[in-house]
Amino acid sequence: MRRYSRTNFEKMSSNQECKKGLWDEICDWWRRQPDKLLFACLLIPWILLFHFWGNITLGYVKTHSLFEWMHYVFSTSSDDEHGMLIPFVVLALFFWKREELLASVRGIWWPALGIVILALVIHLVGYRVQQTRLSIVAFFTGIYGLLGLVWGADFMRRSFFPMFLFAFCVPLGTEADRITAPLRVMASKITSGIANGLFGIGVIRDGTRLFDPAGQYQYEVAAACSGIRSLTAVLAFSTIFGFVSFRKNWRRGLMILAAFPLAVASNVMRLLMIVLAAELFGQEAGNYVHESSWLSLLPYIPAMGGVVILGYLLREPKPAATPASQQRELQPV
Repeated sequence: MRRYSRTNFEKMSSNQECKKGLWDEICDWWRRQPDKLLFACLLIPWILLFHFWGNITLGYVKTHSLFEWMHYVFSTSSDDEHGMLIPFVVLALFFWKREELLASVRGIWWPALGIVILALVIHLVGYRVQQTRLSIVAFFTGIYGLLGLVWGADFMRRSFFPMFLFAFCVPLGTEADRITAPLRVMASKITSGIANGLFGIGVIRDGTRLFDPAGQYQYEVAAACSGIRSLTAVLAFSTIFGFVSFRKNWRRGLMILAAFPLAVASNVMRLLMIVLAAELFGQEAGNYVHESSWLSLLPYIPAMGGVVILGYLLREPKPAATPASQQRELQPV
């Protein structure tokens, strides 16, 4: 009979753990999560409430389901289509933080019931005044409250992120124009200044319209070019980067605030590409750059790079290394 030393046994166990697949990790996480049945018994009625009585505005799509309303808006609005991806991002981040969350489980925390009740009140107000967006906020707020109710205050605190990302599931609708209007003016001002001062291209600005002195080329900074898409993408990326990389809230806040100037810079770069293409090769070339899907991705590179560089500059000091003697004491026997 072959005998294995303790060291060999530990190596074999480590190799077996390394060979675990993603599905095995998910199953192990599910097996170790306590009070799953209780959470499911609370979550299912909450979902059914918003499925049957989640939407009263039948102008968009004739359904009382909040989820069908959201799907319709996400699939018909290019500015809100990212909402379909957010739930998968949130689940992935919950899986990434699974060990931290499992260690924070403390059992039922009744004060969280107040958050669930608050969410219900928000939904009733939204249902009453026909504002489905309020019901979306209420739905995710209620789920956040259920997390704290079943697994405790510490679990709720640690799950604030990624639950915060569900804010990107709220469609902006007509409110987007209020956000994009100043962005359009800012983007046009910066673009005309750079085009005239740096490249020597005679660009005249009239509000959000850019055109050459002869009036041959016009570059209307329309709502689609206002930066709302780049703002959403960069804001989501910087938010995830900030919460994943930092522990201090002020560093996370700086990362989130940095998304606004970085998004504007990204949009200015896109507009400059259009102006330069039209100036060098004609209006058709400018239109091609404006409508090209792959060229529209290029301005995101400096924006994302700016987030990474800022994250490097704000990096937190590494915790002091544990002495070797303490490490040996902490090793399991």
